[in-house]
Amino acid sequence: MAFRRGFNNIMNFVGIYNDKKYNTLIAIGEFCKNKMDYYVPVDTGYLKSKNDYVVTRAFKQKLRLLNDCYYAGFVEFGTSRMRAQPFLRPAFENHLMEIREIVRENMSM
Repeated sequence: MAFRRGFNNIMNFVGIYNDKKYNTLIAIGEFCKNKMDYYVPVDTGYLKSKNDYVVTRAFKQKLRLLNDCYYAGFVEFGTSRMRAQPFLRPAFENHLMEIREIVRENMSM
């Protein structure tokens, strides 16, 4: 009986941990999307409207920042005729301290 009760407690903890992790990834995704909107160069607004994030709830929970605009890569990395105007990478890389704080707040038990 004690083994079964201990196993149930572990499974409850794993469920709580996974929920907290998922909610943390959503919070980070919202934060990074707002930063992407800030950094993105705006001409017509189409590129900005395509900023988004996806959190997978499968076995390995992951956060993906993305932009579905076909020319987003050209803007992010530049071309031989156009300088790079990164907006995806700085949204994450320039704000690591804030992201750590989001993780600290959301993952505390």
